[in-house]
Amino acid sequence: MVVARPTDEPFEILLLRRPVEARFAPGAYAFPGGVIDEDDASPAWADRIPSVAEPTACVAALRELFEETGFLPGNRHAAGFEELARARGELLSQRARFSEVAADLAIDFSGVRVVYFARWITPASAALRFDTRFFLLAADEPLGSVSLTVEHDAALWATPAAALRRYADGRLPMLFPTVRTLECLAGFASISSGLEALRDLSVEPALVKLREGRGEARPLAPGDPGYDGIP
Repeated sequence: MVVARPTDEPFEILLLRRPVEARFAPGAYAFPGGVIDEDDASPAWADRIPSVAEPTACVAALRELFEETGFLPGNRHAAGFEELARARGELLSQRARFSEVAADLAIDFSGVRVVYFARWITPASAALRFDTRFFLLAADEPLGSVSLTVEHDAALWATPAAALRRYADGRLPMLFPTVRTLECLAGFASISSGLEALRDLSVEPALVKLREGRGEARPLAPGDPGYDGIP
């Protein structure tokens, strides 16, 4: 889930750093997210999320956002802080399902501004493969501080342009799809303009390919020069 909050220049994106001992992408900054659970496809979500492509993946993204950061967009008055903290603990310990928590605490995402805008697939040669949907979420209310779990050890708010500058300087390690996503978002003057431009986008899966050369593999996405020549 790509979470954007409004600022003066023009908006900031939330990035979380993976621990250096992580099996996948150690030390890299990425967006909150994770795997889809069976409960994410529950019919109970039909009236609790906005009309969006890939609704099951959207529920998963919202759940992972809550689990990994404590943020619950659009539900500032659904429950008190202690109730939400307890619900988050039950989710993390797998003592409760997200749909059960939503029913108990009247959690409703139907008014949240969110769009599905990208799908990235890791190279066929990768040891760990992922097929990941990306959603852009507008945080229309103050989010407060980020409360991390053991999955991450640092959080950063930065404009897409600032994050890309730090990446280019070697000060912000990120995976290829994260960089390309920030490059896409850097062209928008506001969250609203980004949501509007991406809302009706026809999302095609982007399979990353690796071009070998000079002792290293360079990732390429559809549309990059040389991409179609790689099997």
